[in-house]
Amino acid sequence: MRKFLLCTGLFLSALTANGRAHAQFAPTHTGTYLDSRRNAEIRHRTLARMLMTLGMDPDEVATSSTDTSNDVLPQMPVRRFEEDDSLSRVPRRRKNHAPDEWRPTPYHSKARGELAVVQVNREIGLSATGSWTNYKEKPLWEGPETGYDRETGWAPGFQFDASTMFDLYEVQHILLAGHVAFSDGNVGYHGSASNGWQTLPYRNSSNRETIDARIELGKGLMVTDRFMITPAIMGGYWSWGRNVKGSQGVSSSSEDYAGFVAGIVVHLDYAVTDAFVVRGRLCWDERLGSHMDAAGVKGTFRLRPRPEWIAALDFDYRLSRSLHFISGVQYSYYSFGRSQSVAQHGGYSLYEPSSWTNGMTLHAGIAYAF
Repeated sequence: MRKFLLCTGLFLSALTANGRAHAQFAPTHTGTYLDSRRNAEIRHRTLARMLMTLGMDPDEVATSSTDTSNDVLPQMPVRRFEEDDSLSRVPRRRKNHAPDEWRPTPYHSKARGELAVVQVNREIGLSATGSWTNYKEKPLWEGPETGYDRETGWAPGFQFDASTMFDLYEVQHILLAGHVAFSDGNVGYHGSASNGWQTLPYRNSSNRETIDARIELGKGLMVTDRFMITPAIMGGYWSWGRNVKGSQGVSSSSEDYAGFVAGIVVHLDYAVTDAFVVRGRLCWDERLGSHMDAAGVKGTFRLRPRPEWIAALDFDYRLSRSLHFISGVQYSYYSFGRSQSVAQHGGYSLYEPSSWTNGMTLHAGIAYAF
C-alpha cells in the first residue's frame, strides 16, 4: 500500500511539470491576438518603405505602439523637416571674371535704376545758344584787298534736342534723335562794292538767320557699364539768310541759302558718376542740293557739294529725378563749291564763288529725362 501511494505521487508530479513546460514553449493564443500581431508587422514594413523613400533612417523613428486593445490607430512617425533657407536667398549671378580681378561698380541712374549712359539718351532738352561764325568767299580773279566777302560775329539763338533709346526684339539700345537749332543776329560784314569800273572795300553789318534741323538713327554699343559708343546715320535740312545793310551810296543786298545734309555721326558717352555724364560727338556729312537765291538777280545758283566736319563736347548733370542740366560746345567747318554761271539781263553772267565757314556754338539749358 505504501509503495502504491509513492508511485501515484511521483506520477502526478511528472504530469504537473510537463504541463508547465508545454505552457512555456507552446502557449495557446487567441485569434484576436494573432490578427493584431500580423497587422503590426504589416504597418512596420509599410512605414519602413516610406521612410527609406524619404531618405530617413527607420532606426531614428521611435517604435510605434502595437497595442490594439482599443480602437485608436497608431500614430505615424513624425520627423521635423529642417528649414531650407536657400529659397530665401537671392541667387548670385555667375561671375565671368577671375575671383581676384577688380571690376568697377556699374554706374546706374539712382532715380530710375538704369545705366547713366542710357538715361542721357532719353531726354528732351531746350538750350540757349551763342553762335560765332567766320564766313569767307572770294572770286578767283580779284586781288588780295578787294573782291572778297567776309562775315564774322556772334548771333544768339536756341536749340531743341530730343532723343530716345529703346530695345526692338533682340536688338538693344536703338537710338532715335532729333535736333533743331535757330539763330538770328547781326554780325560784322567786311566786303567790297563795285561802282561799275572799280571795286572798293566796304564795311557794314549783316543780319544772319540760320536754321538747322537733323534726325539720327543709330545703335548703342556698350563697351563697359559706364562707356557707350553709338554710331548713327544722319539726315537733315538747313537754311541761311543774310541781309547786308547798305550805306554810302551802296544799296543793301540779301541772299538766301538752303540745302540738305546726309552723313554719319558717332556718339561717345562716358559716365563719370551716376549723375554726371561727359558726351562727345563726331560728325561727317555732305551738303547736298545746296542753292542760293539773291534778291534782284535772275535765276538760282546751284552750289557744288562739299563736306562738313563737326566735333562737339557736351555735359549732362542730373539735378533731380527728371531734371538735368545740359551744356556744351561745338565746332564746325564746311564749304560751298562754286556755282554755274547764270545769264542776266543786259548780256552778262553772274556766279556764286566758293566759300568757307568756321563756326563755334556754345549752349546751356535744361533737359527732361523720361
